[in-house]
Amino acid sequence: MKILQLHADWVEYEPVKKEIAQAEAVEQKPYRYENILVVLAAVERGDSEELGVHAIDEIREFMKSLGASRLLVYPYAHLSRELAKPAEALFVIKRMEEHARKLTLDVHRAPFGWTKRFAISVKGHPLAEQSKSFTQEDLKGGKEKKPAKKVQKAPKKEEHKELSPNDHRIVGKKLDLFSFQEEAPGMVFYHPKGLTVRNALIDFWRQEHGKAGYLEVSTPGVMNKSLWETSGHWEHYKNNMFFTTIEDMDFAMKPMNCPGAILVFRSGTRSYRDLPLRLAELGTVHRNELSGVLSGLFRMRIFTQDDAHLFVTSDGLEDELLNVVNLVDRFYKVFGFDYHVELSTRPENSMGSNELWEKAESALKHALESKKMKFKVNEGDGAFYGPKIDFHIKDSLGRTWQCATVQVDFMMPERFSLSYTGSDDKQHRPVIIHRVIYGSLERFLGILVEHYAGAFPLWLSPHQVAVLSMTERNVEYAKKIQAALEQAGFRVASDYGPHTIEYKVREAEVARTPYILVCGDKEEKNNTIAVRKRGMKGVEFGVKPDDFVRQAAAGVTEKKIW
Repeated sequence: MKILQLHADWVEYEPVKKEIAQAEAVEQKPYRYENILVVLAAVERGDSEELGVHAIDEIREFMKSLGASRLLVYPYAHLSRELAKPAEALFVIKRMEEHARKLTLDVHRAPFGWTKRFAISVKGHPLAEQSKSFTQEDLKGGKEKKPAKKVQKAPKKEEHKELSPNDHRIVGKKLDLFSFQEEAPGMVFYHPKGLTVRNALIDFWRQEHGKAGYLEVSTPGVMNKSLWETSGHWEHYKNNMFFTTIEDMDFAMKPMNCPGAILVFRSGTRSYRDLPLRLAELGTVHRNELSGVLSGLFRMRIFTQDDAHLFVTSDGLEDELLNVVNLVDRFYKVFGFDYHVELSTRPENSMGSNELWEKAESALKHALESKKMKFKVNEGDGAFYGPKIDFHIKDSLGRTWQCATVQVDFMMPERFSLSYTGSDDKQHRPVIIHRVIYGSLERFLGILVEHYAGAFPLWLSPHQVAVLSMTERNVEYAKKIQAALEQAGFRVASDYGPHTIEYKVREAEVARTPYILVCGDKEEKNNTIAVRKRGMKGVEFGVKPDDFVRQAAAGVTEKKIW
């Protein structure tokens, strides 16, 4: 059995068409549930009802760690290619629902055998998305075993059927930004143009974080099992991790960056004068996701998170949260995103004192209110280790994406016995703020590709300017223009071939190049250029190269969006 667990703010579905004869009778209407753990489940050949019961027991433990109380079991055949027969699968699904009710869970179930419209808003905390696999071997008990080696099957290339023309996988291939290969499912191959865009995002990230007082760190991708036991990942996230053995010791590839940052903090004696300590990391993480849920840049096995972990005093928490909110707002305005904000408060199953929770929730509210931001409160929907705020951006297609999240954490400082020396010369426990802005760098890039339809703003474009020669006579002049632009720091493409100027212009337009400069006899004689600006009709003739450089450079510096 394969499942995908999604801790959601809300989920909506509507049965629209029976797909099999065994489809259950159900009222065809929209269904909506809020603050719920959605379990997408695929029953496979040989799965017994006992395995379904075992899965629900595991799911209940996961719900406890989340502080979740509501469950939706959602039959989802796409997670597996080894499906059980419909009658057998339905029997197991029903048994899972029955057992959940016996455990007094608030359980709901989507109908079996239907095509359904489906929409979901997944929460932004680290454990909000988790895929797992259960086999009959899990019922045998016994001592903990190392993860079994899987039989190597030739992975199938990701399907592109029925993708919209705006899908990042289609646009990415068309613009030669990146590709996905059968030899590395759930991973991306950046091509030169795609890596240029990625590096531009990173450069902007580093500039803004440097201004905001962050210190960049880099932590190992493989660390000892004991670290993940201390952090709690071994207990709650083990099935989503990759493992290796070095000299008979168990190691794990990091699925999250926080334990590494904590070890950096703990590596020396800290004073209240050192706080807040803002440690930022572009950390590559590895998550053992099921092949059926992989989706281009949006869901991957290896990706990079723009994490930061801020170690603060309880008295300095509110000021630091305001700084984070300001930074998130700065980023999203640069990209032209509208967004809305949600605040999630203390759940029933939580750790930490009432005083700490009240202080943290108050600090989050004040940070948002001081920015005059409207926000929705999700009562009792915070993580068990602290409250949080999530930022949901809206793209040009009207879709919303949860990217930035700001989480207050009381758990990790306790688990790792963190301390700093206060002004009273006594030891105190710091509070950790976990935050991301892009979220996953890959996912954010995928959102941008679709948001801009590949027509990136000037500062992000792989090639910012295309220089074209009208005829062979003008090649040397065009090369001088190109050299001057490159000297000024622009990324330049050129076409000095024998094709017609109409062909060259069309190719540059297909590549979504922001500026197209044409150099002909008239331009060479007058030491000017003819400028075409993406999205604008007509051509501006007689432009002095120096004037163009000043204008375009200002567009890059100001990060203008066309």
